[in-house]
Amino acid sequence: MLAAGAASAVLALLTSTACGAIDTGGSGSGEREITVTAFAGPWGELFEESFVEPFEQETGITVNVVTGTDADWLTKLRAANGSNPPFDVVALTSQTFNQAVTNDVLEPLDTDRIENWSQLNSVLVDQSAADGEYYGAPLTTGSNGLLYRTDEITDPPADWTDIFDEEYCGHVALPPLTYNAGLEFFSALVAQDGGELSNPDDVDRAFDRLEELKGCVSAYPADAGSVSTVLQNGDAWIVPFWDGRAFAMEAEGEPIGFTYPESGAVGALTSYYIPAGTPNADAAYEFLNYLTAAEYQKTFGEGTFYAAGNDTIEYSPEFDAKVEHGEDVYQDFTWVDYAAVTPNLNEWQQRWNEIFR
Repeated sequence: MLAAGAASAVLALLTSTACGAIDTGGSGSGEREITVTAFAGPWGELFEESFVEPFEQETGITVNVVTGTDADWLTKLRAANGSNPPFDVVALTSQTFNQAVTNDVLEPLDTDRIENWSQLNSVLVDQSAADGEYYGAPLTTGSNGLLYRTDEITDPPADWTDIFDEEYCGHVALPPLTYNAGLEFFSALVAQDGGELSNPDDVDRAFDRLEELKGCVSAYPADAGSVSTVLQNGDAWIVPFWDGRAFAMEAEGEPIGFTYPESGAVGALTSYYIPAGTPNADAAYEFLNYLTAAEYQKTFGEGTFYAAGNDTIEYSPEFDAKVEHGEDVYQDFTWVDYAAVTPNLNEWQQRWNEIFR
Protein backbone atom coordinates (compact mmCIF):
# COMPACT_ATOMS: atom_id res chain seq x y z
CA MET A 1 0.00 0.00 0.00
CA LEU A 2 1.16 3.52 -0.75
CA ALA A 3 2.08 5.26 2.49
CA ALA A 4 1.01 8.83 3.26
CA GLY A 5 4.51 10.13 2.55
CA ALA A 6 4.59 8.38 -0.80
CA ALA A 7 1.22 9.85 -1.72
CA SER A 8 2.56 13.31 -0.86
CA ALA A 9 5.55 12.69 -3.09
CA VAL A 10 3.24 11.78 -5.96
CA LEU A 11 1.27 14.99 -5.45
CA ALA A 12 4.48 17.01 -5.39
CA LEU A 13 5.61 15.41 -8.62
CA LEU A 14 2.29 16.18 -10.26
CA THR A 15 2.64 19.81 -9.24
CA SER A 16 6.23 20.18 -10.41
CA THR A 17 5.94 18.42 -13.77
CA ALA A 18 5.54 20.96 -16.56
CA CYS A 19 2.80 19.11 -18.41
CA GLY A 20 1.14 17.85 -15.23
CA ALA A 21 1.45 14.10 -15.83
CA ILE A 22 3.88 11.64 -14.34
CA ASP A 23 6.59 10.48 -16.73
CA THR A 24 5.79 6.85 -17.52
CA GLY A 25 9.21 6.17 -18.99
CA GLY A 26 7.98 6.07 -22.58
CA SER A 27 9.61 3.54 -24.84
CA GLY A 28 13.00 3.94 -23.19
CA SER A 29 12.56 2.48 -19.71
CA GLY A 30 10.08 -0.29 -20.50
CA GLU A 31 8.37 0.31 -17.17
CA ARG A 32 4.61 0.79 -17.14
CA GLU A 33 2.74 2.91 -14.63
CA ILE A 34 -0.54 4.73 -14.32
CA THR A 35 -1.95 7.40 -12.05
CA VAL A 36 -5.30 6.64 -10.41
CA THR A 37 -7.36 8.80 -8.05
CA ALA A 38 -9.01 7.68 -4.81
CA PHE A 39 -10.95 9.51 -2.12
CA ALA A 40 -8.84 10.22 0.95
CA GLY A 41 -9.09 8.37 4.26
CA PRO A 42 -10.27 4.81 4.94
CA TRP A 43 -12.01 4.72 1.53
CA GLY A 44 -8.70 5.25 -0.25
CA GLU A 45 -6.84 2.83 1.99
CA LEU A 46 -9.32 0.05 1.26
CA PHE A 47 -9.25 0.95 -2.45
CA GLU A 48 -5.52 0.27 -2.52
CA GLU A 49 -5.89 -3.01 -0.64
CA SER A 50 -8.82 -4.20 -2.80
CA PHE A 51 -7.64 -3.17 -6.27
CA VAL A 52 -4.21 -1.59 -6.46
CA GLU A 53 -2.18 -4.20 -4.61
CA PRO A 54 -3.47 -7.25 -6.54
CA PHE A 55 -3.26 -5.33 -9.82
CA GLU A 56 0.38 -4.38 -9.27
CA GLN A 57 1.32 -7.89 -8.15
CA GLU A 58 -0.32 -9.63 -11.09
CA THR A 59 0.46 -7.20 -13.92
CA GLY A 60 3.71 -5.56 -12.86
CA ILE A 61 2.20 -2.18 -13.65
CA THR A 62 2.87 0.48 -11.01
CA VAL A 63 -0.12 2.45 -9.78
CA ASN A 64 0.50 5.94 -8.41
CA VAL A 65 -2.49 6.76 -6.21
CA VAL A 66 -3.50 10.41 -5.83
CA THR A 67 -5.98 11.01 -3.01
CA GLY A 68 -8.30 13.98 -2.71
CA THR A 69 -11.75 15.03 -3.96
CA ASP A 70 -13.39 14.70 -7.34
CA ALA A 71 -13.99 18.45 -7.57
CA ASP A 72 -10.23 19.02 -7.44
CA TRP A 73 -9.57 16.27 -9.97
CA LEU A 74 -12.11 17.79 -12.35
CA THR A 75 -10.38 21.18 -12.06
CA LYS A 76 -7.07 19.56 -13.05
CA LEU A 77 -8.67 17.73 -15.97
CA ARG A 78 -10.20 20.94 -17.24
CA ALA A 79 -6.80 22.62 -17.05
CA ALA A 80 -5.25 19.80 -19.08
CA ASN A 81 -8.03 20.16 -21.67
CA GLY A 82 -7.51 16.70 -23.14
CA SER A 83 -3.73 16.95 -23.48
CA ASN A 84 -1.53 14.75 -21.25
CA PRO A 85 -3.98 14.71 -18.30
CA PRO A 86 -2.62 14.28 -14.75
CA PHE A 87 -4.60 11.04 -14.22
CA ASP A 88 -5.11 7.92 -16.30
CA VAL A 89 -8.14 6.63 -14.36
CA VAL A 90 -10.27 9.02 -12.30
CA ALA A 91 -13.12 8.56 -9.80
CA LEU A 92 -16.09 10.89 -10.21
CA THR A 93 -19.46 11.13 -8.53
CA SER A 94 -22.54 11.79 -10.65
CA GLN A 95 -22.35 15.56 -10.20
CA THR A 96 -18.73 15.90 -11.31
CA PHE A 97 -19.24 13.36 -14.11
CA ASN A 98 -21.87 15.53 -15.71
CA GLN A 99 -19.59 18.57 -15.48
CA ALA A 100 -16.72 16.55 -16.94
CA VAL A 101 -18.80 15.45 -19.93
CA THR A 102 -19.88 19.04 -20.53
CA ASN A 103 -16.20 20.05 -20.60
CA ASP A 104 -15.16 17.17 -22.91
CA VAL A 105 -12.42 15.90 -20.59
CA LEU A 106 -13.44 12.21 -20.62
CA GLU A 107 -12.98 9.48 -23.20
CA PRO A 108 -16.02 7.31 -24.07
CA LEU A 109 -15.29 3.73 -23.05
CA ASP A 110 -14.61 0.94 -25.50
CA THR A 111 -16.72 -1.52 -23.53
CA ASP A 112 -15.38 -4.48 -25.52
CA ARG A 113 -12.07 -3.93 -23.71
CA ILE A 114 -13.68 -4.40 -20.27
CA GLU A 115 -13.99 -8.12 -19.61
CA ASN A 116 -16.65 -7.78 -16.91
CA TRP A 117 -18.81 -5.19 -18.64
CA SER A 118 -21.79 -7.53 -19.07
CA GLN A 119 -21.77 -8.21 -15.30
CA LEU A 120 -22.24 -4.54 -14.36
CA ASN A 121 -25.67 -3.37 -13.25
CA SER A 122 -27.50 -1.79 -16.17
CA VAL A 123 -29.11 1.00 -14.11
CA LEU A 124 -25.73 2.08 -12.74
CA VAL A 125 -24.09 1.82 -16.16
CA ASP A 126 -26.78 4.10 -17.60
CA GLN A 127 -26.12 6.63 -14.84
CA SER A 128 -22.49 6.75 -16.03
CA ALA A 129 -23.50 7.42 -19.64
CA ALA A 130 -24.26 10.56 -21.64
CA ASP A 131 -25.45 11.28 -25.17
CA GLY A 132 -25.61 7.59 -26.03
CA GLU A 133 -22.01 6.94 -24.97
CA TYR A 134 -20.79 4.89 -22.02
CA TYR A 135 -18.14 6.75 -20.04
CA GLY A 136 -17.88 5.15 -16.61
CA ALA A 137 -17.41 1.78 -14.94
CA PRO A 138 -19.60 1.77 -11.78
CA LEU A 139 -17.69 1.01 -8.59
CA THR A 140 -20.16 1.59 -5.74
CA THR A 141 -23.60 3.00 -5.19
CA GLY A 142 -25.10 4.39 -2.01
CA SER A 143 -28.49 5.50 -0.76
CA ASN A 144 -28.97 9.02 0.55
CA GLY A 145 -31.36 8.82 3.49
CA LEU A 146 -31.39 10.06 7.08
CA LEU A 147 -28.40 9.49 9.35
CA TYR A 148 -29.16 10.16 13.02
CA ARG A 149 -27.78 9.82 16.55
CA THR A 150 -29.43 6.90 18.32
CA ASP A 151 -28.67 8.30 21.78
CA GLU A 152 -30.65 11.47 21.03
CA ILE A 153 -33.36 10.09 18.74
CA THR A 154 -34.93 6.94 20.16
CA ASP A 155 -37.85 6.82 17.69
CA PRO A 156 -36.13 6.51 14.30
CA PRO A 157 -37.30 8.82 11.50
CA ALA A 158 -39.30 7.02 8.83
CA ASP A 159 -39.28 9.43 5.89
CA TRP A 160 -37.76 12.64 4.59
CA THR A 161 -40.51 14.79 6.09
CA ASP A 162 -39.50 13.71 9.59
CA ILE A 163 -36.48 16.01 9.44
CA PHE A 164 -38.96 18.90 9.79
CA ASP A 165 -40.27 17.63 13.15
CA GLU A 166 -40.11 20.25 15.90
CA GLU A 167 -38.26 17.84 18.20
CA TYR A 168 -35.22 18.09 15.92
CA CYS A 169 -35.27 21.89 15.63
CA GLY A 170 -31.86 23.24 16.58
CA HIS A 171 -30.20 19.89 15.91
CA VAL A 172 -30.39 19.51 12.11
CA ALA A 173 -27.28 19.42 9.93
CA LEU A 174 -28.01 20.52 6.37
CA PRO A 175 -25.37 20.23 3.61
CA PRO A 176 -25.47 22.98 0.94
CA LEU A 177 -26.68 22.29 -2.58
CA THR A 178 -23.12 22.51 -3.90
CA TYR A 179 -22.30 19.33 -1.94
CA ASN A 180 -23.73 16.10 -3.35
CA ALA A 181 -25.48 15.14 -0.11
CA GLY A 182 -27.34 18.46 0.05
CA LEU A 183 -28.36 18.42 -3.60
CA GLU A 184 -29.63 14.86 -3.26
CA PHE A 185 -31.76 15.86 -0.25
CA PHE A 186 -33.17 18.79 -2.21
CA SER A 187 -33.98 16.41 -5.08
CA ALA A 188 -35.85 14.21 -2.62
CA LEU A 189 -37.96 17.19 -1.49
CA VAL A 190 -38.84 17.96 -5.11
CA ALA A 191 -39.61 14.33 -5.96
CA GLN A 192 -41.75 13.64 -2.88
CA ASP A 193 -44.77 15.37 -4.36
CA GLY A 194 -44.15 13.92 -7.81
CA GLY A 195 -42.20 17.01 -8.83
CA GLU A 196 -39.25 17.34 -11.17
CA LEU A 197 -36.14 19.50 -10.98
CA SER A 198 -36.84 20.69 -14.52
CA ASN A 199 -40.13 22.27 -13.39
CA PRO A 200 -39.61 25.73 -11.77
CA ASP A 201 -42.87 25.45 -9.82
CA ASP A 202 -41.75 22.17 -8.25
CA VAL A 203 -38.40 23.72 -7.35
CA ASP A 204 -40.18 26.70 -5.77
CA ARG A 205 -42.29 24.36 -3.63
CA ALA A 206 -39.15 22.62 -2.39
CA PHE A 207 -37.61 25.96 -1.41
CA ASP A 208 -40.84 26.87 0.41
CA ARG A 209 -40.44 23.63 2.34
CA LEU A 210 -36.83 24.47 3.20
CA GLU A 211 -38.05 27.73 4.73
CA GLU A 212 -39.60 25.59 7.49
CA LEU A 213 -36.08 24.64 8.60
CA LYS A 214 -34.98 28.24 9.02
CA GLY A 215 -33.76 28.65 12.58
CA CYS A 216 -33.61 24.89 13.11
CA VAL A 217 -30.30 24.13 11.37
CA SER A 218 -27.28 23.94 13.66
CA ALA A 219 -24.57 23.04 11.11
CA TYR A 220 -23.95 23.27 7.37
CA PRO A 221 -21.34 20.56 6.64
CA ALA A 222 -19.94 20.69 3.12
CA ASP A 223 -17.85 17.50 3.12
CA ALA A 224 -17.91 14.02 4.62
CA GLY A 225 -15.43 14.83 7.37
CA SER A 226 -17.53 17.78 8.55
CA VAL A 227 -20.67 15.65 8.63
CA SER A 228 -18.93 13.10 10.84
CA THR A 229 -17.58 15.84 13.11
CA VAL A 230 -20.90 17.59 13.76
CA LEU A 231 -22.60 14.26 14.52
CA GLN A 232 -19.79 13.02 16.76
CA ASN A 233 -19.63 16.32 18.64
CA GLY A 234 -23.37 16.36 19.18
CA ASP A 235 -23.71 19.64 17.25
CA ALA A 236 -26.42 17.90 15.23
CA TRP A 237 -28.61 14.84 15.68
CA ILE A 238 -29.85 14.25 12.15
CA VAL A 239 -28.54 14.87 8.62
CA PRO A 240 -29.34 13.73 5.06
CA PHE A 241 -26.41 11.47 4.22
CA TRP A 242 -25.36 8.12 2.80
CA ASP A 243 -25.95 4.63 4.14
CA GLY A 244 -22.34 3.48 3.74
CA ARG A 245 -20.99 6.38 5.80
CA ALA A 246 -23.60 5.77 8.49
CA PHE A 247 -22.84 2.05 8.77
CA ALA A 248 -19.11 2.74 8.85
CA MET A 249 -19.57 5.16 11.77
CA GLU A 250 -21.76 2.60 13.52
CA ALA A 251 -19.08 -0.06 13.03
CA GLU A 252 -16.59 2.26 14.72
CA GLY A 253 -18.78 2.33 17.82
CA GLU A 254 -20.55 5.64 17.21
CA PRO A 255 -24.23 5.90 18.29
CA ILE A 256 -25.42 6.20 14.69
CA GLY A 257 -28.47 4.85 12.91
CA PHE A 258 -29.72 5.15 9.33
CA THR A 259 -33.17 5.30 7.77
CA TYR A 260 -33.99 4.32 4.20
CA PRO A 261 -36.89 6.77 3.60
CA GLU A 262 -40.25 5.15 2.95
CA SER A 263 -40.91 7.40 -0.04
CA GLY A 264 -37.59 6.42 -1.60
CA ALA A 265 -33.89 7.08 -1.18
CA VAL A 266 -31.79 9.13 -3.57
CA GLY A 267 -29.12 7.28 -5.51
CA ALA A 268 -25.46 8.20 -5.15
CA LEU A 269 -22.89 6.68 -7.51
CA THR A 270 -19.12 6.61 -7.87
CA SER A 271 -17.73 5.37 -11.16
CA TYR A 272 -14.28 5.33 -12.71
CA TYR A 273 -13.46 7.07 -15.98
CA ILE A 274 -10.61 7.38 -18.46
CA PRO A 275 -9.63 11.02 -19.11
CA ALA A 276 -9.34 12.22 -22.68
CA GLY A 277 -5.78 12.32 -23.96
CA THR A 278 -4.18 9.82 -21.60
CA PRO A 279 -1.09 8.20 -23.18
CA ASN A 280 -1.63 5.11 -20.99
CA ALA A 281 -5.01 3.92 -22.21
CA ASP A 282 -3.97 0.26 -22.53
CA ALA A 283 -2.86 0.05 -18.89
CA ALA A 284 -5.93 2.06 -17.84
CA TYR A 285 -8.22 -0.55 -19.40
CA GLU A 286 -6.26 -3.31 -17.68
CA PHE A 287 -6.92 -1.55 -14.38
CA LEU A 288 -10.63 -1.23 -15.15
CA ASN A 289 -10.75 -5.00 -15.61
CA TYR A 290 -9.63 -5.39 -12.01
CA LEU A 291 -11.87 -2.57 -10.82
CA THR A 292 -14.99 -4.21 -12.25
CA ALA A 293 -14.22 -7.80 -11.19
CA ALA A 294 -16.62 -9.32 -8.65
CA GLU A 295 -13.74 -10.73 -6.59
CA TYR A 296 -12.24 -7.31 -5.87
CA GLN A 297 -15.47 -5.30 -5.79
CA LYS A 298 -16.89 -7.60 -3.11
CA THR A 299 -13.97 -6.87 -0.78
CA PHE A 300 -14.31 -3.15 -1.36
CA GLY A 301 -18.10 -3.04 -1.16
CA GLU A 302 -18.34 -4.97 2.09
CA GLY A 303 -15.52 -2.93 3.57
CA THR A 304 -17.16 0.41 2.74
CA PHE A 305 -20.79 -0.72 3.30
CA TYR A 306 -21.63 0.38 -0.26
CA ALA A 307 -23.10 -1.99 -2.84
CA ALA A 308 -20.78 -2.55 -5.79
CA GLY A 309 -21.47 -2.26 -9.51
CA ASN A 310 -20.93 -5.93 -10.39
CA ASP A 311 -24.25 -7.80 -10.18
CA THR A 312 -22.71 -11.26 -9.75
CA ILE A 313 -21.32 -10.61 -6.26
CA GLU A 314 -22.55 -12.86 -3.44
CA TYR A 315 -22.39 -10.65 -0.37
CA SER A 316 -22.15 -11.86 3.20
CA PRO A 317 -25.48 -12.40 5.03
CA GLU A 318 -24.59 -9.49 7.32
CA PHE A 319 -24.15 -7.12 4.37
CA ASP A 320 -27.35 -8.32 2.69
CA ALA A 321 -29.31 -7.75 5.90
CA LYS A 322 -28.01 -4.22 6.43
CA VAL A 323 -27.48 -2.62 3.01
CA GLU A 324 -30.34 -2.22 0.54
CA HIS A 325 -29.10 -2.98 -2.98
CA GLY A 326 -29.99 -4.60 -6.27
CA GLU A 327 -31.89 -3.88 -9.45
CA ASP A 328 -35.25 -3.14 -7.79
CA VAL A 329 -33.62 -0.73 -5.33
CA TYR A 330 -31.77 1.17 -8.06
CA GLN A 331 -34.86 1.35 -10.25
CA ASP A 332 -36.78 2.94 -7.37
CA PHE A 333 -34.11 5.50 -6.57
CA THR A 334 -34.65 9.17 -7.15
CA TRP A 335 -31.71 10.06 -9.38
CA VAL A 336 -30.66 13.70 -9.54
CA ASP A 337 -31.49 15.26 -12.92
CA TYR A 338 -28.17 17.00 -13.57
CA ALA A 339 -29.31 18.28 -16.95
CA ALA A 340 -31.78 20.44 -14.99
CA VAL A 341 -29.40 21.14 -12.11
CA THR A 342 -26.24 22.26 -13.91
CA PRO A 343 -27.53 25.53 -15.46
CA ASN A 344 -29.41 26.46 -12.27
CA LEU A 345 -27.16 25.36 -9.43
CA ASN A 346 -25.55 28.74 -8.71
CA GLU A 347 -28.95 30.45 -8.57
CA TRP A 348 -30.40 27.71 -6.37
CA GLN A 349 -27.47 27.87 -3.99
CA GLN A 350 -27.95 31.62 -3.71
CA ARG A 351 -31.61 31.07 -2.80
CA TRP A 352 -30.50 28.48 -0.26
CA ASN A 353 -28.03 30.98 1.22
CA GLU A 354 -30.78 33.58 1.57
CA ILE A 355 -32.73 31.15 3.74
CA PHE A 356 -29.95 29.85 5.96
CA ARG A 357 -27.17 32.42 6.07
